[in-house]
Amino acid sequence: MAGPACSALRSFEEHVSETVASSASLTEAAAKCDLSQPALSQQLQRLEAALGVLLIERNTRPIRLTRAGKRLAEGLPSQLQDLVRLVEHVRSTPNVSRKKLRIAMPDSMSCTMGAEFLSVATSLAESVELSAGISPWADDALLGRSFDLMVDSPPYDTLGYVNPAKIFIDPYVLVYPASLPRKRPEDFVVTDPQIAYAPTTKFGVRAARIARQLGADAEPAFSFDSSQSLLRFVQVGYGWAVTSVLCLYQTPAALRDLSIFPAPPEACRTLMLLSRTEEMQELSQDVNQRLVKVFRELVDGPWQKMSPEAAKYLRLANPDIFADPETPLSNG
Repeated sequence: MAGPACSALRSFEEHVSETVASSASLTEAAAKCDLSQPALSQQLQRLEAALGVLLIERNTRPIRLTRAGKRLAEGLPSQLQDLVRLVEHVRSTPNVSRKKLRIAMPDSMSCTMGAEFLSVATSLAESVELSAGISPWADDALLGRSFDLMVDSPPYDTLGYVNPAKIFIDPYVLVYPASLPRKRPEDFVVTDPQIAYAPTTKFGVRAARIARQLGADAEPAFSFDSSQSLLRFVQVGYGWAVTSVLCLYQTPAALRDLSIFPAPPEACRTLMLLSRTEEMQELSQDVNQRLVKVFRELVDGPWQKMSPEAAKYLRLANPDIFADPETPLSNG
């Protein structure tokens, strides 16, 4: 909501209109709303001062809404939703400076391209705040306005409130120590120890499912929460792992010591930019375009030099991005 007037209207809708008719006094109404009587009185007084009318008849027992109060209570819910949409429409106006833009994204994305994204996002807001890591309750955090936009991969609980927009596809791959005699994936997944991600995230669950589909029936020899630890163990020869190309670039020191094999074509995660329904739609599109631009430039530049093979897998997974080198970028 925007400003004291909107907050007062929301408080009236949530607290007063539903409780005053069944309350003998403001003290009783406040108790039902988990507010103190002075706090409820102050909210009402601020709203009455802004509107220039009385909303409650305080000298009657029980108290009741005035005619103006009843009119406000009847028309407020729909009007308030229109006001919320208008405020968000104003907030998402292109080329309008925001105070702060808060974006959450997975660690693998934040570590590999977060700094580059910030360098092209300076015109989006006075400050852009990145939150790394996607928790199991990230959907609730987005809907609860802990941040404005979120990068995540399916499945997520849309609840009808989230507008997903594709950024790019991150394919899963198999990695095997380059220091060991080269084997085919169909051989090492059943004969060699597996190094796995802990099954506490969607990424870890998906990687474990891919391993099982490839024939890995034994329990993993080691499990880790971080790509750095997992790839380090593969690098020095403890076993093989399922990971993704983006996670490989998160740990560039390990790349030179790994043999990379493609996972099945359908084994990939689609990174999506999520925003709340009917909010920040134009801004979300702008952010999406900038993320795509950064991704393309990294693949064709430093990531190509770091590992041509890994960059090849990203291009193959994203023909729509690399077929057209001139994906538009909003001004600014």
